[in-house]
Amino acid sequence: MMDHEKVPELERIVKIGPEENGISETKHDCCSEKISARIVFRRQALIAFGTFMLTLSAGATAGFSAVLIPELQHAKGRHKYSLEMVTWIASMSSFALVFGNIISGYLMERYGRRRSQLYLGITFMCGWATIGFSNNMVPLILAGRFITGLSQGWLGPLGPVFVGEISSPRHRGLFLAALSLAIAGGVFMSHLFGTFLRWNIAALLCGSFSMIGFAIIYYAPESPSWLASKNRIDECIKSFQWYRGVSLEMKTELEKMIFEQTKKDQSQGKLEALAINIKKPEFWKPLFIMMTFFVITQLSGINVICAYTTDMMKKLIGKHSSKSHTYAAMLTVDVIRCVSLVFACIILKKLGRRPLAMFSGISTAISLLTLALYLYFVETRVIRHMSPIVSLGLMTLYIIVSNMGIAPLPWNMVGELFATETKGLGSGISVMMTSIAFFVTIKTAPYMFESMGHHGTYLFYGLSTLFGTVFLYFYLPETKGKTLLQIEEYFRYGKKENFKEVTTKEETNKSPV
Repeated sequence: MMDHEKVPELERIVKIGPEENGISETKHDCCSEKISARIVFRRQALIAFGTFMLTLSAGATAGFSAVLIPELQHAKGRHKYSLEMVTWIASMSSFALVFGNIISGYLMERYGRRRSQLYLGITFMCGWATIGFSNNMVPLILAGRFITGLSQGWLGPLGPVFVGEISSPRHRGLFLAALSLAIAGGVFMSHLFGTFLRWNIAALLCGSFSMIGFAIIYYAPESPSWLASKNRIDECIKSFQWYRGVSLEMKTELEKMIFEQTKKDQSQGKLEALAINIKKPEFWKPLFIMMTFFVITQLSGINVICAYTTDMMKKLIGKHSSKSHTYAAMLTVDVIRCVSLVFACIILKKLGRRPLAMFSGISTAISLLTLALYLYFVETRVIRHMSPIVSLGLMTLYIIVSNMGIAPLPWNMVGELFATETKGLGSGISVMMTSIAFFVTIKTAPYMFESMGHHGTYLFYGLSTLFGTVFLYFYLPETKGKTLLQIEEYFRYGKKENFKEVTTKEETNKSPV
């Protein structure tokens, strides 16, 4: 039975009419529902765009080293940086990711999703300003890279969680996929700025993304799920109506959200509740899946290309490459990455998560293995001269297929799979795992290129992706069209048959509202 103190709050949900959402009662019900749907979509899209702009800064952080390192190495009157220093400049932001992941879960649970993003926006701007005004001083550059990397790690779990909680199931996949597009867009913008402008000016422009995101999030309501978890029911209802409207379907979802909150034991301490929650299958099952999925993505080498694009393009173009050819190839790769993610957003809404993950994983592995084999034949003189058309063509194929699935999907699903009470912890641990793998791959890539050659490195990435795809085939669930509560119940009850049976039983036993 429900806590009787909560019944009046639930009664408010039933009494709410369309007039409270700014819709005239005189209009036809069908027309009113369409108008309401358009309004809530625009609201969700606007606030998700705020997180999108913050994510652009995160993408710019990942791609900035590709233009920063060549400029520092060729600066007049400066010594040539050692390989060790180059790897630290490239990997400092990925090193800081872990610390950002650690604080992200605590801050989003303690202060809420909205306020955490406001603090994040300020930190991002400070990091980019430190780089922009460093005046070629390496300690300041490293400090700025650390701050922006910390912010990137902070946003990793926070962004998808916030967007996932404010979005309707119908649009959630689109908005979450757009965050992956923002990462690619940020990489492209940092490369574009660095190609035509000095790197310090490019850094300041990259900081402007977080400024815009801060301004939008400042006016956003807090996540209704977080408000419900803090027992702030009145605010939860208002926030849910603002984001999701007042249709019968939405009222039912809101009612279930608040009902789940009333079942929790409010007398438990935070640590005691956490100790109980982490033993539940709706926590450790998605945690295992997401940690593995994120590692698979990093071991496919996607972010290595973002960090070392210019060097990799020189190798693939061959001995006749010039600086203009290298930068043109880099920007072309960035554009292809962005276009691929746009298609991923469209396809994801139609096909769902699993089919896209299988297609992308297998295709990515094949493209990497084929590229490794081609470079090996060139290295061993079986093929006498490298053809840029073949090498760049295989790299282009790899960019397309990887960004149509395994690159955006884990960021989509980390905001979907975890239950509300453990979402901060689960998403934080999952993204921390990808941050560790991110740092390791970025730090070791130059050494792998030197010791194993480019062909050996691509072979390693290809086999890792192939084995990872086999894992996803057996364990990755489909979340398309499901509410967050339905996903939580799927992990809680296991098999679909049991899930349906228990759900029906719960609905039967619920007190009438």
